[in-house]
Amino acid sequence: MFTKFSSDPQMFRVGYLNGDRIDTTYSPSNVIGKCCHEGLKKYFEKTQEGIEEGEAIKKAHEVAKMHLDSHSDNLIGYNTVASNRSKLEERFAFCFFGYIKDFAYKNNIKEILLVEKMLEHKIKVDGKLLPIPLKGSADLVTRDKDNKIRIRDHKFVKNFSNPESIDAGKLMQGVFNFFLVWAELKEQPYSIVFEEFKVTQNRDKGASQFKEFEIVFSENSLMFDFFYRFYDDITNALLGKQAYIPNFYGIYDREVSILSYIYKLDIVKEREKQFKKAKVDNVTDFLKKKIQKRGAMLKYLESVSKNFVSGKTLNYKDMTIQDKIKFKLAEHGIGLEFDSMVVGGSVTLYRYEPSIGLKMSRIESFVKDIEQVVETSGIRILAPIKDSGLVGFEIPNKQRTFPESSPRNTGFELAIGAKIMGDTKYYDIRTAPHLLVSGSSGSGKSVFLNSLIKQLMQIDNVDIHLFDPKQVEMSQFEGEKNIVDYQYDHNSIETSLNNLVEEMNKRYSKLRNAKARNIEELGGGMKYKFVVIDEFADLMAGENTLNAIQLLAQKGRACGIHIILATQRASTKIISGDIKVNFPTRAVFKMAKAVDSRVMLDEGGAEKLLGKGDMLFLTSEGIERLQGFNL
Repeated sequence: MFTKFSSDPQMFRVGYLNGDRIDTTYSPSNVIGKCCHEGLKKYFEKTQEGIEEGEAIKKAHEVAKMHLDSHSDNLIGYNTVASNRSKLEERFAFCFFGYIKDFAYKNNIKEILLVEKMLEHKIKVDGKLLPIPLKGSADLVTRDKDNKIRIRDHKFVKNFSNPESIDAGKLMQGVFNFFLVWAELKEQPYSIVFEEFKVTQNRDKGASQFKEFEIVFSENSLMFDFFYRFYDDITNALLGKQAYIPNFYGIYDREVSILSYIYKLDIVKEREKQFKKAKVDNVTDFLKKKIQKRGAMLKYLESVSKNFVSGKTLNYKDMTIQDKIKFKLAEHGIGLEFDSMVVGGSVTLYRYEPSIGLKMSRIESFVKDIEQVVETSGIRILAPIKDSGLVGFEIPNKQRTFPESSPRNTGFELAIGAKIMGDTKYYDIRTAPHLLVSGSSGSGKSVFLNSLIKQLMQIDNVDIHLFDPKQVEMSQFEGEKNIVDYQYDHNSIETSLNNLVEEMNKRYSKLRNAKARNIEELGGGMKYKFVVIDEFADLMAGENTLNAIQLLAQKGRACGIHIILATQRASTKIISGDIKVNFPTRAVFKMAKAVDSRVMLDEGGAEKLLGKGDMLFLTSEGIERLQGFNL
């Protein structure tokens, strides 16, 4: 109240005395502060009711967001803090959740006594009733674990206050709240704590956005002297008497100016009286004596805490996973609204609607933060989910379930794996046209290859060539139906590949003579050939072998020759640019490192897979997460 009168007496009369409201343009910082105050009020009210913290935060955020939405863009003066509505919403979420995170509520507070309760009391000072009642509310009043009552004031600021600079507004606010809280609770408060949250991101992102400092009332008697002088002047002004009212926001030479005001050095008679009492004849000597004698301002400075408050972890324990994700990202200013979730056998997909203008790349950078709060590794972020405007988080299930049935292929439509909903992903292997398979040991790569081979064996119009440098991965298929060639010796593999190149050239001659562009237009007479090569890296030493594989990959499709190439090592030396171009379809199982995933998929994610058949299947339509079958 006093600060409003100090800065603008005319609007004080319109707003405070007459109760009229005038909407003016607000800065983004001002809007954020108002909305966060509304949310914090609800948060502490719910906490006071005993509601668990996760639910209290959720309800508080809903109230604060509703208040934010009620602000028209026409009344917001967008600036560098927030240049548009989207930036404003991000900055609001950053401040709201950041404040709750850093405010050490459970660490220090024993009991919440008042939450923004409007108080009005007639106050006595030294047995004398002040003529004008005091009216106002403190943001929060608590009894702390040291049994002391503290008045807490939430502030959302563009820059932190300088604790070494005397702030007249804070001094006045402290005394004002002191009298109101004392009258309400019948017990003297110990201090006022100003808790500032910086609305703009620190340059040093490791530094806290939250800072608090405390003024202990018993150690700062001068602030009460300041209040009494100011109260007298306002009383006289409201009664129509001439009075000088300093503007808190324009006061300069902080300590000197306040002391000069307290001792009424601006009034000739009062100044002469003070000079005589202090045995001085000038203002400078008088102020030096007062500062040295009382040292009140020095005590004030000493009582200010210059240390940042240590961050507090929100009580995520009692939250649902969807709320954990939402609130963790909100701490970083990222606004998401939960949409739905899909429960799969290996993972559960949590889907969210992002705030307008949110860059997807921002979300992806916080995967470790999500893993920390969900207490699960291997989380994959889909930003966005394919063919939707939603953002997805694939969270591994604590207990995995595997497909119970082993579906059969329908012709060339092979069963690749189970989708997250449990239905089967079928894919025409001929459209691949060549398939690259990779995965570390134990990832399920070999089981997947065996599944494909078994399904291909069920197709009559197919010849299968198996090249097995390790001699153990595919040896069980030698001599089985449709297996026309099984080789494990490097020289024999090279010979077979060269024979396939010759077969490919003969097939092209037949196509040319029949004026057919591909095996489908020829209408019979040629079987499809599927060449399965395990551990491609073991064949890299043979230049002729590589050339043959490259030729088959470049030209084999039209004449019905398709390659399934597998490797455990996914380095750029093994998976060259030429290989990637000719093998656009890829089944990628768990990789050791993110760099290996990027070699295979041009993006990370495979390092997050769970093993045992958990795969990312890349086609021209995008990447899909599947659980492989064990047929």
